[in-house]
Amino acid sequence: MTPPGIVTGLRLEARIARRNAAGVRVACRGMGPKRAREAAEELVRQGVSGLVSFGLAGGLAAEARPGMLVAPSRIVTENGGEIATNALWRERLCGALRRRMTIIDAPLAAVRRPLPLYLDKTTAWARTQGFAADMESAAIAAVARRNGLPFIAVRAVADPVDFSLPQAALAAMGKDGRLKPWRLALSLWRQPGQIRPLRELAGHGAAAKAALTAAAKAAGPGFAAHAAGEGHRSESRQTG
Repeated sequence: MTPPGIVTGLRLEARIARRNAAGVRVACRGMGPKRAREAAEELVRQGVSGLVSFGLAGGLAAEARPGMLVAPSRIVTENGGEIATNALWRERLCGALRRRMTIIDAPLAAVRRPLPLYLDKTTAWARTQGFAADMESAAIAAVARRNGLPFIAVRAVADPVDFSLPQAALAAMGKDGRLKPWRLALSLWRQPGQIRPLRELAGHGAAAKAALTAAAKAAGPGFAAHAAGEGHRSESRQTG
């Protein structure tokens, strides 16, 4: 069976997928729509059977807490458009995951830049009504749609809406998705008061990474992709 491809924005997400998701191919070029599109196109050239957006997401809704796993039936873009994920593949995947965890079916918002502050997140929620947000899913879905492939997204909430990301966390993450420890140390040296929120963020991140790990293990061979057969190549549609 031709394997599906998983696209991530961060190297740590890619490591989780490679270590725990059986029978898949994984690509990570870094954060943001452009790099996600390049990674997805790389997997398409390898001949994958479908594309998965996999990784962390920022909480937008008040009830979105760290560690919650979102497998959305639709993605809402910044201009008000909607992209549907493949219903058959998603339902088969959720069926496998529900045996071990709770899965949230709520809209995922597509954004083009990080949302570090409470105001950023509430503004994005008011515009999209998304449960959580990420920067890569819409671009991956567009590649899937152009190539007639099914697409799904699996995202774990990392930071709740009422938590503002410390500057050190933003500075430490390179656009290539790799952690830059020296940037983290420099930011902390300049602003030592960030230590406490960084510890809190580490706790949030641990919950999210645990959820992604459990999801990758529970998905089964091929990320349950045997549900996305030739008769159901792509249900993605975009409106707006």
